[in-house]
Amino acid sequence: MKVSPRTLERSFTRETGLSMRQWRLRARLLRALPLLQKGGSVTDVAFACGYESTSSFIAAFRQFFGSTPGALGRKAE
Repeated sequence: MKVSPRTLERSFTRETGLSMRQWRLRARLLRALPLLQKGGSVTDVAFACGYESTSSFIAAFRQFFGSTPGALGRKAE
């Protein structure tokens, strides 16, 4: 069965309540948490989670969690 990308995206949104973009962003940021808690550097974690720049990772992290990844790392110490 062939499905168009747009049909797939509408179905995904209906089933999850999130767009594919929102879901991917959330998955990447949730993947970052254990890496930061284990003491990974913000730069290493950003690249490991698929971000092309540390600044875009920090901005997305701050918007989603309300604090910077560096602040989370300091709390884990």
